[in-house]
This record gives sequence, C-alpha cells and structure tokens, in this order.
Amino acid sequence: METSLSQRTLNGYQVTLRPVLHSDLETLRAWRNSPEVSEHMLSQSTINQEQQLAWFKKVQRDPSQAHFIISYRGEDIGSSNIKSRLAGETLEQARVIEPGLYIADPRYRGNILAFSPTLLINDFCFETLGCKKLVAVVKSTNQAALKYNQKLGYKVVKQGELIEIELNFEDYQQHSKVLKRLLSRERTR
Repeated sequence: METSLSQRTLNGYQVTLRPVLHSDLETLRAWRNSPEVSEHMLSQSTINQEQQLAWFKKVQRDPSQAHFIISYRGEDIGSSNIKSRLAGETLEQARVIEPGLYIADPRYRGNILAFSPTLLINDFCFETLGCKKLVAVVKSTNQAALKYNQKLGYKVVKQGELIEIELNFEDYQQHSKVLKRLLSRERTR
C-alpha cells in the first residue's frame, strides 16, 4: 500500500478517522481513564503517562493494528482501532479483524452519529482490506454495545462474562443499508 495503515485517514458518514498522533496521547489517556469509558473496557486499570507512551511506541511499529481518532466537524470525539486476530499477521493479510471503538464525548453516545465511525471502519475492513469476518468481545454488562452491534448485523457466537460476537460482509451489508443512507446525507445547520 502507498500509505501504511498507521498513517491512513478515512472519511465518510460525516466523520473522519485520522491516525493517532503523539500529541493525542494525553487526550486519549484522559478519555480512557474516565469512568464512563473505562467501565466498559476489559481492563479497567488507570493508565499513567509512561504506560500511554509505551503503548503508542508499540502500536506505531505494529502492522497488525491501526488506531484512529474519531473527529466530527473538526472536533475529536472518540477513538477507534482495528487489530488482526492472528498473531504475526498484518492487517493487510488478515481475514478476521477485531474492531474497537468508544465515543468519549457524551453528546454523541447513544446518538445515530455513534454509528458513523463503525460504518467507516467496517467498510474499510471488508471492502479495502478484504477481510471475511469481524469479531469483537464485549462485556456481558455492556448491553448498550451488544444492542448497537446487533443493529449492524453482529451475531453472538460465545456467551459468558465476555460475549464474543461476529459479523460477515453479507450480514453487514443487509443490516447497515438504512444507517448508511441516513448518515451519508449531508447535514446542514
């Protein structure tokens, strides 16, 4: 590819997904450490500056994952990422990808706009990278995330304290049509 995934910007559905920069680290850390975000994370430990920097250095060199800042109308509102599910496999090689997302700005949680970054990253994974399946792990207590993902066509494949869900391209296409139409319209205010 002409641009590595860690340097690629995606645009669509009224949002931009831009690569995480060093200058974003404190914002990301504050978002991630906030109770509204961390309560839904698999690890709820507080992240310090050194840990955040070590994470950033690691992911910048890792072709199996890409991390993005979600922007809406020029304002950063959250974070998204994608990772290969198999060790040693780059995102370009991956047939199964694990996406992740959180909306840090409370104005956009539970709003239709919250679907925009997911639609954008799913389109990229299926249509550009050519993956066959998306797999996510959600805490059983995070019912909002489960409902959100089921609206996109995800199906539960493993139950427990952690619920594994998966999505294939055909189910995604079928379930996302209305959302894509709504979010593709140019909004004016």
